[in-house]
Amino acid sequence: MAARSKKLTLTEVRGLIQALLAQPELSEADLLTFAQTINGAAFKDPPPPKPKPPTATEIKNKVLAHFRCKTVTQLRKDKNFQLSMTGEEVALKTKDDWLVLYRRFIGIPANERNLEDGPTVINGIDVLQHFRPWVVFGLDPKTATADEVREAFRRLIQVHHPDHGGDPRVAERLQTMKDSILALMP
Repeated sequence: MAARSKKLTLTEVRGLIQALLAQPELSEADLLTFAQTINGAAFKDPPPPKPKPPTATEIKNKVLAHFRCKTVTQLRKDKNFQLSMTGEEVALKTKDDWLVLYRRFIGIPANERNLEDGPTVINGIDVLQHFRPWVVFGLDPKTATADEVREAFRRLIQVHHPDHGGDPRVAERLQTMKDSILALMP
């Protein structure tokens, strides 16, 4: 149905209503057709709402729960937390500080996933911002073989290599991801 350039007149709409009323039984499809005629085009489904970023409190609470702590003081004294943060300093004062921990221990927030493809986005993940090789390579860590990792890398590097117009940072990151996966495989 093509979009109408001019609006229907009241007489035309009344004629359409009379045609509907003349039918013995109205179905939802009949009413939808009528509404689309009035609208001048088919209705479009609204795009799904974009996920909202988690609040600072939500992020903080998830990280604390991950380490089974109730306060920041307990978290700082937690041996597992200290071991996982060896050599790094995190202030734990801003949302960005907590987001670093959230991304590392909980996962990528919903608003940072399923991004539109772009020069640094592969499989919905910005490879320069997040180190998620299994997602980027589209492989299952439980079943993937070394050959599948190498094949996925070859497929991606053909698209993202600087010689083919790709970003050199992305190519370097893909190489690092491949090497890290292969280093952990038996």
